[in-house]
Amino acid sequence: MALKDVEKAVRHGKEMVNEYYDLVSKHETSTRYAIIDPILMALGWKIWDPNECEVEYQLGKKGRVDYALFDCIPEVVILVEAKRLDKDSSAFERQLSKYSRGMGDGVGVLTDGKRWHLYVMGEKGRFKDKHIESVDIVDQSVRQAAQKLNSYIRRSLWW
Repeated sequence: MALKDVEKAVRHGKEMVNEYYDLVSKHETSTRYAIIDPILMALGWKIWDPNECEVEYQLGKKGRVDYALFDCIPEVVILVEAKRLDKDSSAFERQLSKYSRGMGDGVGVLTDGKRWHLYVMGEKGRFKDKHIESVDIVDQSVRQAAQKLNSYIRRSLWW
């Protein structure tokens, strides 16, 4: 997918936050359908294809992550933990940390649709130190937000 497609999805997400906040923030599922899914698809991920994405992916006894995105091997390369729009997703770092233990190279994402916190996986050390970027699709320019998301989690980086 082209950067312009990511920009379009980010612009759409920004509109959802600004104009439909009350509706989109009611449930995590609403946030996922209205904001997160379109952005992941614009980044090239076929979230409907079980070869690339599994929702509610079971991680043994660790729990279920909202999205597991796979490379062509297939190995999990991106974990996305989603929260509803009115939840501060950064408060769920511990949850994503638990999910990512033992994961090889890849990216962990915590998002409430508006804020996207990105973490590099596969490195030793404290989880907080693995934080590499925060993206806010409302407070940052559409172009800047799209470029940052595209830099770390676009499908073509992993396939």
